[in-house]
Amino acid sequence: MISDSHLGYGPGERERDAMDIFREALERALDHDLILLPGDIFDTKVPTPEVMSEAMRILNMPKASEGAALVDGFSKDMENVPHLTKRGLPVVSIHGTHERRIKGLVNPLQALEKAGFLVHLHCNGVVLEKEGERVCIQGLSGVPDQYAESVLSEWGPSPKDGCFNIFMLHQSIAGHVNATHVLHPDRLPKGFDLYICGHMHEDKVSEAQGKPFLIPGSLIQTQLTKESPKRRGFYSLLVEGGSLLEMKKVELEGQRPVHYLELDPDRELIDKEVSAIASGKHAKKPLVRVRLKGEMDSAATRELEGKFADSVILSFRKEPSKAGAPAAKGLEEQRLSVQELGRKLLQENLKKAGLDPRKYESVFEALMDSGTQEALELLRKPPNNKYGQEENQEANQEGPKEEARQEEGAQKGQEEGKTGQEKSQASQARQQESQGQEAEACF
Repeated sequence: MISDSHLGYGPGERERDAMDIFREALERALDHDLILLPGDIFDTKVPTPEVMSEAMRILNMPKASEGAALVDGFSKDMENVPHLTKRGLPVVSIHGTHERRIKGLVNPLQALEKAGFLVHLHCNGVVLEKEGERVCIQGLSGVPDQYAESVLSEWGPSPKDGCFNIFMLHQSIAGHVNATHVLHPDRLPKGFDLYICGHMHEDKVSEAQGKPFLIPGSLIQTQLTKESPKRRGFYSLLVEGGSLLEMKKVELEGQRPVHYLELDPDRELIDKEVSAIASGKHAKKPLVRVRLKGEMDSAATRELEGKFADSVILSFRKEPSKAGAPAAKGLEEQRLSVQELGRKLLQENLKKAGLDPRKYESVFEALMDSGTQEALELLRKPPNNKYGQEENQEANQEGPKEEARQEEGAQKGQEEGKTGQEKSQASQARQQESQGQEAEACF
């Protein structure tokens, strides 16, 4: 399992970090039978051509190796999966929150599947086999956390007989992360042999539904915290006879060293601590985050950053100057906070207005994705009633409304002329159509 590589992330000198460590992880995983990617492979919804082409070069490596064979798919049209995808060592992925796009727009993982580099899962699954050992992978790609439980309920995944069953998802999980909306482990589908969850960046092994629950963690540190100095890697599993025999972490060698210091705002003390780190031998400049336990002049922190610019990548996090004020944040944290604030304000206003949050959150996602035209098209679509059918709009012209009433009357007359059996069939067809539209909106 290689999770949260965030290809394309990297301000300044860190530009190559994500790509280099992802390459090392893939190279060291080539002796396995299957590679799983639990989301956030990319850092953005629309990677640059440079990032995408480099990712394809790396993901081409498994094609020259041998692994398990894709033998079946369910709720997934395997006929439309390119033949190239089925060659070599299989890579099975879900998309994460960073890659999720509104319905109808292709995300980078879907693009890679179409190009034959991997199998992309979202509310579906595949079965793989090698030497009689079968593994079933079912995946829920990243969805807004407040909808995760309802999506799982509507989908209803269940383990497959005769397989070692893995459930893979990319969500905020209660007990593992502080978030406004979380999915509780007891809400995960029951009966699976292993649960794997991306999204959270610190690796951890715990339990869910009485089975192992694995958070592989991220390959790079995008937000620097106390846990950031912990070495990154991927997890290797050994499955035999339908049982999990071994699960171990493989630490990666090419990662940039990270140091997290909590210090008083004393210039001499900070200089001494950072100098000790800078004097060591490092293949890459260490990342040093200093959390100040008090106020310090910005000019002094900038001076220290400039002094050590040739030996470390130094940054500061300041404590609030007064009670209740938020601490200063890095640019990446600020960007994420603005997006989260935008979503929160939107949800509150939609609730007050009694509007469908799923539709208008899609508009918000489209606007964040610079999809102005897509946002306009979503707004132009008539809302759905509880049966998934488009409602008449008061803004429609009287002529079309009258035509609609006449057509409705004609249809009603035809319906009255049908036999009871025909009516029943028509009713079932409408119900199936409604269920399909509701599921489409959900996923």
